[in-house]
Amino acid sequence: MQKGNLGPGTVSPDTAASLEREVSAHPGEFRHGLLLAFPGCVTENDGMLRVAAGPAAMEILLTPKAPRVIASLRLPNLQVNIRFTAGTPAEQQAMLAHMDRAMHRGGG
Repeated sequence: MQKGNLGPGTVSPDTAASLEREVSAHPGEFRHGLLLAFPGCVTENDGMLRVAAGPAAMEILLTPKAPRVIASLRLPNLQVNIRFTAGTPAEQQAMLAHMDRAMHRGGG
């Protein structure tokens, strides 16, 4: 499994089947963003989110982790495991890039 946070839209061709990220979000925030990114394409069963949009599909498992603490600031921390179940590497990369653009929050 690919470890670490791949940049937006990046899927390594030799490990396109799965990747792991850490994001600063609560599980509900992540689900909400996913539903906005892929309306009508997201299902959930036993805690596993499934997205089937066009020729690509992925399964996403969310695992809350201890918050990141910077001085008095506490940021939520969520491990996101993504496993692609359909699509070519190019289609998977396009799906991931779409998700990243749709779920991007403000900042610098």
